[in-house]
Amino acid sequence: MAEKKTEATTEEKNDTRVEVFIPKGYANDEPNLFVGVNGVNYLLPRGKTSLVPPAVAEEVKRAVRAQETMDEHIDEMVSKAK
Repeated sequence: MAEKKTEATTEEKNDTRVEVFIPKGYANDEPNLFVGVNGVNYLLPRGKTSLVPPAVAEEVKRAVRAQETMDEHIDEMVSKAK
């Protein structure tokens, strides 16, 4: 008796999730990172890898770059103030 194969739904076919690692951050940071893209919200645990849609991964990367830039500017201002 042959097994009947079911057709995957459109959502499953188009679901190309990617892995993204969320750094732990500072001691007083929230345990999860909130990300909202196109009206869909995600809570991603810090210190772990999560599978997310590509748009969410891009937003996380953008946020990390923005934080790094801000940290560099703060360091620069502190060194000038000394």
